[in-house]
Amino acid sequence: MAVIVLVGLTLVVYSRYQNLHPNTSPAVGPSATQHWQAAYGIDICGTFDAPLAVNSNLATVGIRTYGNGLIDINPSAVTKPASFDGAKATLGLFVSSYPGLKLSTNTLQLPGEKTPSHYNGVDCTGKAKYKGVGKLYVKVWSSPTATGQILTTDPTKYHLTNGAMITIAFVPAG
Repeated sequence: MAVIVLVGLTLVVYSRYQNLHPNTSPAVGPSATQHWQAAYGIDICGTFDAPLAVNSNLATVGIRTYGNGLIDINPSAVTKPASFDGAKATLGLFVSSYPGLKLSTNTLQLPGEKTPSHYNGVDCTGKAKYKGVGKLYVKVWSSPTATGQILTTDPTKYHLTNGAMITIAFVPAG
């Protein structure tokens, strides 16, 4: 009986850990021959921005967007696919591959901004749907039926997966 209780308790603790810590650095996928896609959206103070425009450097990056709200993860589309495959396929690599886009644990800088205007502590004001002191959140879902998880660690280290959905949100805390 004690063994059954111990195994059950271990499985509950492991399940809880996996639920609170989404997989951020798996050692597999995408391979240089795989073509994945993940959906993304950027929410500023309660209003979703239009998708980012098509990458201006499509020919040189294997993680990019075509301006359709999807992150295209296609290492084989470039001459150096190893730079974009496997564990390297992160949200941070997508951000760094998109000119003018910057993301950290507390700051979002959109293309065209000379300095970041969305960082923890700045108010959502003006025509914002939500008003108050803003905070940067990144929430991910592994599929449309999955329960989303707010990343509590560096969002740039999040490993992109096929079919994932990502919301980068600068909204009032809570």
